[in-house]
Amino acid sequence: MSSSKIIFLISILLLFSACSNQHNSQSFQLNGFTMGTTYNITVVGEDTLDPTLITDVLEDIENTMSTYRSNSELMRLNTAPINTWLEVSQALYEVLLLSEDVSLLSNGAFDITVAPLVDLWGFGPNKNNFAPPPREDEIEAAKDIVGFQSLVIAKDRPAIFKSKSINLDLSAIAKGYAVDEIAVLLETNNITNYLVEIGGEISSRGRNPQGELWQIAIETPERLATNRSSMRIIEISDLSIASSGDYRNYYEIDGEYFSHTIDSRSGHPVKHNLRSVTVVADNTALADALATAFNVMGLEQATLLANNNNIPVYFISLTEDGYSESYSTAFTPFITDKN
Repeated sequence: MSSSKIIFLISILLLFSACSNQHNSQSFQLNGFTMGTTYNITVVGEDTLDPTLITDVLEDIENTMSTYRSNSELMRLNTAPINTWLEVSQALYEVLLLSEDVSLLSNGAFDITVAPLVDLWGFGPNKNNFAPPPREDEIEAAKDIVGFQSLVIAKDRPAIFKSKSINLDLSAIAKGYAVDEIAVLLETNNITNYLVEIGGEISSRGRNPQGELWQIAIETPERLATNRSSMRIIEISDLSIASSGDYRNYYEIDGEYFSHTIDSRSGHPVKHNLRSVTVVADNTALADALATAFNVMGLEQATLLANNNNIPVYFISLTEDGYSESYSTAFTPFITDKN
């Protein structure tokens, strides 16, 4: 996992029209900047929405979960004392509970306390990618203040207990949660055909302006941003999708490749040929977290976990012959002849 100071180069390209078309379906778009990235919202139909309702929701989430804001609830929580119960907001509570679920499911591959290791390896807010790799004693010291097990979440009320001075970072789930909250807002306002995207995390419902399923292109994981192309196009509706990849955020020292994706269990960057993971789920926060977990785990373990839990996941790996695609059994319905 990376810290929230690292924005995933998400392998998603949105394919949708924002204008009227031959089906006479009008649409409008809202876009802006939030959580260190951009958001794009497409609504199909004659209904409109006051943009301030969108920005108010996003502002609330930033004030709750941002690590860019020193006075956010999350940052105040990070500096709060250990070994005492701390009350938290309902929104933060829900995200922490889901984070714990994914951490347990993935045997710790997803870990919202990994930030000290991310910083140590030079991928934190003060990047130092040209320094020598950290020593093993430094890695072990950082691991002493890492571990999702050090966060106890009450089951009967919105409260948590920190047994160590852990640093919580929700970068791998907060954007997905924000997408879900915007989707709830749209549906509350009787909007039932839309696509919400924040930093590559997506929630869809209904049909696009052409009256068809929403089409999403999964990007080929080329390291050069100028070489962008799609590996596969999938169609979704009433579903969420999120991707995770490490093919543009890395550094090399003496020919050795260091990924920004850090496995909190080993304390080291991941070393495998899996370059991109795309997850389809019922909600975006879950898809967001699972994509990170699978990316940490690597192809073999991730495929096994996905198949055992009926999770639709699409993988792109680097081989001697180029890029190779594979997917879990549950992803099979999304493989069509549109590629």
